[in-house]
Amino acid sequence: MSGISTDHLRGMARDLLADMSGETSTEAFRGEQFDRGLACVHFPTGRGGLGLKPDAQAVVDEELANGGRQYHNLAVNPIGIGMGMPTVLAHGTDEMKDRLLRPCFTGEEIWCQLFSEPGA
Repeated sequence: MSGISTDHLRGMARDLLADMSGETSTEAFRGEQFDRGLACVHFPTGRGGLGLKPDAQAVVDEELANGGRQYHNLAVNPIGIGMGMPTVLAHGTDEMKDRLLRPCFTGEEIWCQLFSEPGA
């Protein structure tokens, strides 16, 4: 991992769990996860990530699951997180990134994908 060791990343995830223990809502927990760069660690710093390689996310996910959080990164908003966030990150303006990324990850906003069939 570039700049952050696996042990340090594990520690960051454990700190998140410790700081957000108790009756914290999923939305509040995921908001703090985003703010600490542990949402999508391959995203840039300040955008929910730490600028790491994508495979580093498995370290965070494992720690969160081991810490008792019912956890799967895409479970809250699969279309938004899996397709929407990367698209906004790659093609959106800074204003769009500021407005859309965090609420999408937390589940405050749920995104969908719509299809249109010619002649339907």
